[in-house]
Amino acid sequence: MGSFRSALTDSDRAWIAKQKVYFVATAPQGKGGHVNSSPKGYDSLRVLDSNRIVLLDGRGSGCETIAHLRENGRITLMLCAFEGAPRIMRLFGRGTVYEPGSAQFDSLFAEHFADGWRDPGRFKFVRSIIDVQVELIGQSCGFAVPFMDFRAERETLVSHHKGKSEEARMRSRAENNTASIDGIPSFLDGTDSGAALAKRRAASIVNTALPWAGGAALGAVLAMAAVRGAFKWLPA
Repeated sequence: MGSFRSALTDSDRAWIAKQKVYFVATAPQGKGGHVNSSPKGYDSLRVLDSNRIVLLDGRGSGCETIAHLRENGRITLMLCAFEGAPRIMRLFGRGTVYEPGSAQFDSLFAEHFADGWRDPGRFKFVRSIIDVQVELIGQSCGFAVPFMDFRAERETLVSHHKGKSEEARMRSRAENNTASIDGIPSFLDGTDSGAALAKRRAASIVNTALPWAGGAALGAVLAMAAVRGAFKWLPA
């Protein structure tokens, strides 16, 4: 049976610290748009207290998590046991994004992540820290989760960014991290969020207008068909 509680226990915190991978889920505000789920590794999760966790966010080919958080703040993290006793834990909460250079980022990074990421080459991979206020913890059995053995972290992404110049990395960010796939702006430093917002508004207008226009056109066709049926003498 599943269970829910309002705060992490010391046992929860110890178990979370042992996990090698976790999953982050976010979604746009409202009914539309795409729900996103991202796997995370690199020993990037820290539990600060019974209701607060932070995760180190790395550069990638998209910005779904950040865009969604900056739009509505909702986030869910899931961890599951791949060894030992079965267990699934979901952490429901609200997240805030802090980028390098902000006082919040600098403080959290220095205290919780500097040992593994202070090397300038490795730091190039870092994009932000996500600070999550956990509102609800859900736990379930995990009986269907398979056993898997951890071999090693993949260093591919870190190595990729190590070799990139700052100019190249910022160009990549502008191209790939300006907005989510639904056009929600990330507001990341170095991106044109104004253009993303304008594009999203234009898409919203088109999506609203097209059904109306299509309905009006269909109504005109049906009306003409009805008239022709009633007055057979009208030319086709």
